[in-house]
Amino acid sequence: MKRKGFVALSLALTLAIAPGFSTHDAHEGETTIDSAGNKVMIESLPKAKNKGKKEFTGAAEVENDSVAEIVNEQGEKIGEKKIKKNVKQKKEDKNVAKNKKEGELICLFCGGGGGSDDDGDTGSGDNGTRVVTVIVAADEEYRAAHSDWQTYTQNIIENADNGFTRDHDIDFQVKTFAQWNSEGANASEILQDLDRDWNGNGEDFLVGFTRDANFNSGGIAYVYSNDPYQSAVSVNLDQGAENTWHAAQHEFSHNYGLGHDPQGSGIKCIMNYDYAYSVDYWDQEHDDQIETNKSWYGK
Repeated sequence: MKRKGFVALSLALTLAIAPGFSTHDAHEGETTIDSAGNKVMIESLPKAKNKGKKEFTGAAEVENDSVAEIVNEQGEKIGEKKIKKNVKQKKEDKNVAKNKKEGELICLFCGGGGGSDDDGDTGSGDNGTRVVTVIVAADEEYRAAHSDWQTYTQNIIENADNGFTRDHDIDFQVKTFAQWNSEGANASEILQDLDRDWNGNGEDFLVGFTRDANFNSGGIAYVYSNDPYQSAVSVNLDQGAENTWHAAQHEFSHNYGLGHDPQGSGIKCIMNYDYAYSVDYWDQEHDDQIETNKSWYGK
C-alpha cells in the first residue's frame, strides 16, 4: 500500500520526462514544482562505471547519539533503532585541518570552534556543529536485498556526511527509517513518487534508496535555489556501499543548491561526473556555496 497523508500541499507536476536516458550521459536539468510548492531543478548522476566495495568493512563514524523511528508505508511506528556515537572530534583550527593541494585532500578531522549553540541542546555535544535531520526511505526491492537495511543505509548517510562534517561542520542524523513502495517509469518519476509519498514529515532531508529496475541513474535530486518549504528530496540507486555513499553526498550537495562542474574540466570535485565516485570534497566555489546556504537546514 502507498503511504498517504503527509503532503501538505498537492500540486500538479509539470515535468516532461525524456525517455531512454543513458546511464553515462549527463541529464539535462528540467524545472518542475515539487509537492511542497518549491520550484526546483531535477539533476541526476550517471551510474558508476567501476565497481566499488559492496559492503562496509566497519561501522561508520557517528558524531552523536540518536534514536530513529522505524515506520511502515502508512507512517505507523513499528520499531526504533538506537544509533551510538563512536568518534571524538578533534578541536583543530580549520585552516590547518583543511589543506587541498593538486586536487588531493589532506585533512585532520575537526569539530566545531568555540561558542555555544544558541538554540540549546541539539544532541550534538560539539560546539559550532549544525545538526540536520534525515528520513531514510527504502523501497521494497532494496529492503529485500538488505535484511538489515536500516544499518546499511545509516552507514551510507554517515559516510556521506563525513565531508560535510569535516569541511562545513554539518552533521547528518537519521531520525526515521521508512518503508516505501517505489513507483515510476524512470529515475525522475521515482524521485517524484518519493516526494509525494513521504515529504512533509518535518525532517530537513528525505532520501530514498532503491533497486527498482526502472531507476536509470546512479542518483537524482531536486536542486533548490532557496530554503525549501518541507524536506529536500533525493534518491540513490543501490550500487554497493562505496559508490552509493558517494552518490548520496553528491545528491545532498544538489539539495544545497550546487550544480555540476563540467566534465573534462579537470576540476577535482564530487560535483564533477569524472570524480563523483572517487573524491569526497568540493572545489572552492562549491565550498563557498554550501557555506552560504548551510542555514537552510538544521540548527
